[in-house]
Amino acid sequence: MQYIPRLVDDQIKRAGSVHPVVLVTGARGVGKTTTALRRSKSAAFLDDSATRIVFQDNPGSALTQYQEPLLVDEWQLVPEVVRAIKRTVDRNRRPGRFILTGSPDPRSRSEFQVLTGRAGVVRLNPMTVRELKGGVADLRHAPMVVGLLSGVPPEAPPEHTPDVFGYLDMAAIGGFPECAPEGSVAQAQGWYQDYLSVLLRRDLPLFGTRRSASLFRRYLTSAARHTARSPEDGSLRNAARVNPGTHRDYRHILLDMDLTVEVPAFIDEGLSGLGKSPKMLFGDTGLLIAAMNVPLARLKLNGDLYGRVIETFALNQIRAELEAMGRRDALSHLRTHGEVREIDAVIETESGGIVAIEVKSANRHRPGDIRHIEWLAEKVGDRFRLGLVLTTGTHISNIRSEKSDRIWAAPISILWQ
Repeated sequence: MQYIPRLVDDQIKRAGSVHPVVLVTGARGVGKTTTALRRSKSAAFLDDSATRIVFQDNPGSALTQYQEPLLVDEWQLVPEVVRAIKRTVDRNRRPGRFILTGSPDPRSRSEFQVLTGRAGVVRLNPMTVRELKGGVADLRHAPMVVGLLSGVPPEAPPEHTPDVFGYLDMAAIGGFPECAPEGSVAQAQGWYQDYLSVLLRRDLPLFGTRRSASLFRRYLTSAARHTARSPEDGSLRNAARVNPGTHRDYRHILLDMDLTVEVPAFIDEGLSGLGKSPKMLFGDTGLLIAAMNVPLARLKLNGDLYGRVIETFALNQIRAELEAMGRRDALSHLRTHGEVREIDAVIETESGGIVAIEVKSANRHRPGDIRHIEWLAEKVGDRFRLGLVLTTGTHISNIRSEKSDRIWAAPISILWQ
């Protein structure tokens, strides 16, 4: 299979030019090993029993048998290799010596702390649509997110824009390499169901011997149906029928497994009454739909659920682009106390500018869609760069209002065109 360039390829390269060690994180099966191999001259696969024995017996000596940069894959299976790498690096801190990849394992997390100050960390997200379409390799076009950060509105509508159900089909295929770019919806959803079964059987026990797989599966389904909402408002815990302690525990397991991410709340000293709770997003919408435990045909008839899927799908495109640019902390969401005001995504530029984004599953914008963006534009004044209402429609239009002429409506597909 031909390698599809990833958003983080350059980020891994940059990290390797500065740090002796690069740790590539991400959910199981997201493509960490394949991506890291592109930057290594040799590889030790510790899921191979013979190789694992060598590293268990003599980790320091084993490292010397490989050409650098060395990829140590599934490093968490032999946690002591991390201390051997530390000793090696402390003798020679030359950049780009080791790349580590592996799957989430809480037992080995503390071991990695010994590499603090010696390692750069890069998270590999599931593939975005721009990656799947080969857009990362096409240097003629900068990602749309770059334009947004500069306050540049979208200019021309994309040539090919799906309708809402087309977006849902794209979301159902998701961004895991086993399912995309050529997989069908049915094949992809079957793979994601198998993925969840393996996760419950193999990965969940790593987080404690007393975990109930059935209870965690119920919580996972409830969490999926609450994507794009706060995990702290009580509705998720009540829907899953778990106590506060279990909710807190399971919430962190989802984060540790890299199944979910939490977008922080927008904070601004000049605005009062802002909520502080994060917004939870499933990191991949194919996995999200499988975890919802709702057939896609039924999901397409449930506007509340598919609206959450569409929002998660769009925000994941933006989030992955920002992370690859080294701007992970630039993305937030806004919600005031009492949910009087709410904006799906707020991006803060390096110069302090503000970009506000709403995601709508409708095929056109409605007058009320911009009222919270207008409010924010008025509050932040000259810092306001751009407002954007992303829809499942096909047209780009400037939504002029009394408070701002910098608010636009555009198709979601501009994010990868």
